[in-house]
Amino acid sequence: MTEKLYDQNSYIEEFDCKVISLYKESGDLYIETDRTAFFPEGGGQLSDTGYLGNLYVKDVQNKCGKIFHIVENYEENVENLEIGTVLHGKIDMKRRFSFMQQHSGEHIFSGIVHKLYGYDNVGFHLGLETVTLDFNGVLEYDDVCKVETLVNETVWKNLEIKAFYPSEEELASIDYRSKKEIDEALRLVEIPGVDICACCAPHVKTTGEIGIIEVVSFEKYKGGTRLSILCGDRALKDIRKKLDQNKQIGNLLSAKETETFAMVQKVKNDCGKLNFELGAARLENLRLKAEQIEESEKIVVFCSLSDTASLREYADILSHKAKLFVAAFGGSDDDYKYVIITQSDYNVSSLCKELNSRFSGRGGGRGNIVQGSLKGSEKEINSFFSEK
Repeated sequence: MTEKLYDQNSYIEEFDCKVISLYKESGDLYIETDRTAFFPEGGGQLSDTGYLGNLYVKDVQNKCGKIFHIVENYEENVENLEIGTVLHGKIDMKRRFSFMQQHSGEHIFSGIVHKLYGYDNVGFHLGLETVTLDFNGVLEYDDVCKVETLVNETVWKNLEIKAFYPSEEELASIDYRSKKEIDEALRLVEIPGVDICACCAPHVKTTGEIGIIEVVSFEKYKGGTRLSILCGDRALKDIRKKLDQNKQIGNLLSAKETETFAMVQKVKNDCGKLNFELGAARLENLRLKAEQIEESEKIVVFCSLSDTASLREYADILSHKAKLFVAAFGGSDDDYKYVIITQSDYNVSSLCKELNSRFSGRGGGRGNIVQGSLKGSEKEINSFFSEK
């Protein structure tokens, strides 16, 4: 059985080991060694990555109690690899430490939610970007803010985080959290006064090493609450990104960084007024255009209007001048949007189907109006309607 160095010391970055078995599967090489500092995927956390000799370890998996290092691009480097070969292992410590920050932060967060509200963490995933937590109870905005404050106060106390295997006698008197039934030896991770939970993953030595814990989102989910949090280096990067975006918004609006919300609100209100005025002017312009078109049995017009809403308004105004129907086209040759309206009992739905069939169009409707888009020239479209 492989000796789990990561279980003894989360900060071991390099080590030597011997190959005790290996096999190939789906183009990858699986290497089992007598000892390893690589944490295998488990407990909601991705595995470590790094190197065994000159072989890149892209994944580590626990299969039937055996830990296998999965390496890629091994063909030219594996000629002398055999049982008993000594390899020097080196894990990606930057990735490992970030995972340690995230996982320890999750324990603090889940522990405090459990103490305050009695909710259990029923889902956990530590990915490359965020940490996702699912609780079996509803947390409101004020609750989340309260927990976020308390977890960071816990971080700043720089409490020691202890990982240990309790004896059966000790375990009988310990009230601990666990998300699933555990068949093997039980390893507990304790943060004094905050949380004690069954866990197999590496953790930081003290809460202070987490730095900061940030809630980035939360929502109601399956009768409970789903949250995304960031800890340590990930939280710092996220906060910097948001501050940079806020600074850029301030620069665009000539506003102080503490006044961007008020300025954006003002710009939004101003845009609303301008859009109202623009809409009124556009409608008046459409009326003036319509006045220049004489009444007719059917009216087919082409214009530069690019949005369906404006085209529909234009067609609606013209429809009162057409005995059968009005067909309004907006855009340019080979790329038109259209609206067809009738104020009579003319079957525009049937007309729409014929139009789409002739010009590879898409669209439809019901009652006295249909709309869609098609490919064709103005000349070809006029020729089509001249036959109707």
